[in-house]
Amino acid sequence: MILPRDLLRRAGAALADRTAFIDGARRRTWGDMERRSTRLAAALQRLGLGKGEVCAVLAHERVEVLEHWFACLKLGALRVGINWRYAPREMLHLLHDSAAKVLLVEAACVGLLADELDALRREGLIVIGFGAGHGQALDYETLLAAADQQPTLPALAEDDLVAISYTTGTTGLPKGALWTQRGVRDALVYSSLMLGLRQSDIYFAPFPMAGVPLLCASLGLVNGMTVLLPDGDFEAGKSLELLAEHRATCGIFVPTMLQRVLEHHAAGHHDLSALRMVSYGSSPATPQLIRTALSQLGCELIQLYGLTEATAGWLTFLQHEDHLKALDGRQELLTSCGRPALHVDLSIRSERGDELSTGEVGEIWVQGSVTIPGYLNRPDENAELYNGPWLRTHDLGRFDADGYLYLTDRKKFLIITGGYNVYPVTVEAVLAEHPAVREVAVVGAPHPDWGEAVVAIVSLKPGHTASADDLLAFCKPRLGRFEQPKAVLFVDELPKGATGKIAKAALRERLRVDPSKLPWPAA
Repeated sequence: MILPRDLLRRAGAALADRTAFIDGARRRTWGDMERRSTRLAAALQRLGLGKGEVCAVLAHERVEVLEHWFACLKLGALRVGINWRYAPREMLHLLHDSAAKVLLVEAACVGLLADELDALRREGLIVIGFGAGHGQALDYETLLAAADQQPTLPALAEDDLVAISYTTGTTGLPKGALWTQRGVRDALVYSSLMLGLRQSDIYFAPFPMAGVPLLCASLGLVNGMTVLLPDGDFEAGKSLELLAEHRATCGIFVPTMLQRVLEHHAAGHHDLSALRMVSYGSSPATPQLIRTALSQLGCELIQLYGLTEATAGWLTFLQHEDHLKALDGRQELLTSCGRPALHVDLSIRSERGDELSTGEVGEIWVQGSVTIPGYLNRPDENAELYNGPWLRTHDLGRFDADGYLYLTDRKKFLIITGGYNVYPVTVEAVLAEHPAVREVAVVGAPHPDWGEAVVAIVSLKPGHTASADDLLAFCKPRLGRFEQPKAVLFVDELPKGATGKIAKAALRERLRVDPSKLPWPAA
């Protein structure tokens, strides 16, 4: 039985001198990662952290986040990542909901909880600081230096929990998905295989590592490749500089990140000749964005669809050859998220749970070793999460005759207007084709006659202009009458969640609470 900590131990022995992570000017070899995470595990054990107890981390995208994760893997402690973009209320919720025993905090993030740390310590939380000027009584590097004994590693089983990954909390407070040793191992192994990653790769992972992207940054455990971190946080211009400087061969982006990278790339020159593959996912990408990426980057593209509830194990892959098929006449494939991965089964189900036929839209169900056993402290939601062995994703989609999956949207974003179902992704894909549109989100807003109406919120490209009438006229020949927006609202920038995805739920809630911007009386 191989567990994630075994992968690290073996990489530390077999590839001791190979660079594992690049973080700005700092480099860590696989030998360094094994030694330092072992010392941290010993230090945490001396502080009283044991198997099954929670060790949280609040930091930007630094290599210490990976050392902390690897130490938790060794001890069987549950890792909780706290996104620094969260509000203090959400951060406190994570610490209390998970019953965290230890918190590792970066100096740059101490101020985010400065008013709460004393109270948290009185409650028993052990706080460890890292980075210059963190001001905490316990210092990370000092603890590592003093940890001169090997930790006692507990026995672990595949079903043991390894982490609590909190959702981004677009509605209500974040909820913690429970990850198992088996789920993490299989997600790493099968994702690496399906992506075709190699030991010689330099893989750029710019996502915030508080949640799912932690496993993207951990893929080197499978093959010993080098992972390039974003040197703090994602910035499009800096990302291009890092890709060029380090001759990165692979990378992963959410669509909003990819959009920014392409805008910067078009405005300047960066040598991306070493880049052989870019993957993208986490939210739907428009065909226009995909075509631009294919044109500008000159490398292979792979689209991914996955879930926190599937331990960040990607469920479908639109491979590069599928992208080429799309350019060669099968344009509809650019609206697909690909075919199912080989480690999961997917099924399209009705509200009653009946399996639907090819082409019919229903809820996507998944089963496989990567699905979670449930959420932490959420018995009601856990009761609804599974139907037999099948996990219900709450995503809507359909299969075509060739087995390609098409996402139509999250169930909660389905718009029902005048009795018709409208899938926002369909409308967004059309509006994104307009030459002036930079980003677009489509949501349902209350309407006195139709129940809900289709509303598009749009940001325009710099130097471009377009009116609401222009965009509505653009949609008219391309969408059914019931799909066409009843209103177009313009913003400078669409709001983003903690992981960089467009915050549709926040936009919809704004229109519900304040409908004054809508051109019809409040419902």
